[in-house]
Amino acid sequence: MTIFLYVLAYAFFPLFGLSLASSIDSRSARIGFAFLAGALLLTIEAALFTMIGIRWSIVGLSLPLLIASGIVLWRKAPELGGSSRISRILRSFAALRQAQDDKSKFALAIIGIAILHFALSIITTQSINPDYVLFWGTKSVHFAMTRSLDAGYLLSRYAPPRIDYPPLLPIVQAWGLLFSHQMPWITAAAMSAVWLIAAVPVMNWLTGSIHATAFWTPAMAASLAFCGSGGNAEAMLVVYISVGAAAIVANRTSIAAIAFAAAILTKEEALVTIGAILVGVVIHDLFTRRRGDAEVGRWFGLRRAVILAASSAAGASVWFAFQKRFGMHPGYDRVTLTHTFHWSNLPTIFREAPKSLAAGCWGLSWLIPIAILIYIALKMPRRLKEAIPLLVPVPLLFAFFVYLYLQYESSLAMKMWWILPWLSQPALSLLILAAAFAAGDRMPRHD
Repeated sequence: MTIFLYVLAYAFFPLFGLSLASSIDSRSARIGFAFLAGALLLTIEAALFTMIGIRWSIVGLSLPLLIASGIVLWRKAPELGGSSRISRILRSFAALRQAQDDKSKFALAIIGIAILHFALSIITTQSINPDYVLFWGTKSVHFAMTRSLDAGYLLSRYAPPRIDYPPLLPIVQAWGLLFSHQMPWITAAAMSAVWLIAAVPVMNWLTGSIHATAFWTPAMAASLAFCGSGGNAEAMLVVYISVGAAAIVANRTSIAAIAFAAAILTKEEALVTIGAILVGVVIHDLFTRRRGDAEVGRWFGLRRAVILAASSAAGASVWFAFQKRFGMHPGYDRVTLTHTFHWSNLPTIFREAPKSLAAGCWGLSWLIPIAILIYIALKMPRRLKEAIPLLVPVPLLFAFFVYLYLQYESSLAMKMWWILPWLSQPALSLLILAAAFAAGDRMPRHD
């Protein structure tokens, strides 16, 4: 019963997030993104409740979000009624029939097997992350017991490590504990696979290709299993960053803004990745403006970058405001840079990096998209234009990794083997998505 109640709690997330996903025309993508958005809204609400002194409860946290979703659905009801609803259903069946003709069943089987492999690797404790027991899970249990983001616990002498980490994952897990009252440790860790499940229809909708989704999903599932990501925030971070990046290329800025706000509240490493993506957005739109694309407009790129930066800052400000409110140091303390470079680290960096980029499949998830992009660059270079926001961040992120590792004073090889596999996951996802968009028969534009 404990496991059932804990899993049941996650079923509320799509209901919470429907208010932010109502504009998505694909039903499966709408449900998937509503799940992701629901976790974000619950996190913001739970943090605000603690800041104003309201203790968490199932009804108290649920009611405002359900009312918001209900209002949005009520306002959208005329658009979904009558012949419009019938035509949508007919189009859905037509799309399903076409997808079956295109052998999407095989692609869906690949996706299912990949996610099942990731889930089983966690259930069998092969891929449970030590940080889950060290601080992610312990925070969740304590927050659920106190029914708040307990700042007193975070500031006490018995505080867990990484008290500066954003609260999305602990709040999500604590939400499940409000239902189950006990921590089903392995089940809670295995729920990391649910984030990939939610992302699949969204990625399919944004890329317009089930085949690209059938490559992205196994690649990321294998990498997450290889890194031991069960119970920590890596799966969430990869999904939010990937959805946001794909939404940028698909011209769905609002979707990207929501995803980036959630990513910032998931792990602080999102700051670097989002910053690199924004550089790519600006470069892409400046290039487009020079080409005189009247459809995009003169300042469209700068406007998109400002919107995405503002949404990311808004997400971070929720956590920083909580820290300031309760006397914690506002900000992130994860990366301490000495700005003292040890150039003797370079040989170790370049020797150990390939070993750390295996991603659970001998590096094939890197090599295949690279080969596709090289072929496209030689044969159809114009196709790379729309993928610039995804391509530019990859070398920037690796330059940051080198910059970071040059400052390590000892045990560099061991630290790279532990850190680089999960630190490079957003770059891997961006590379795969860049190849998917560049190789696609059409660039989806969800206007």
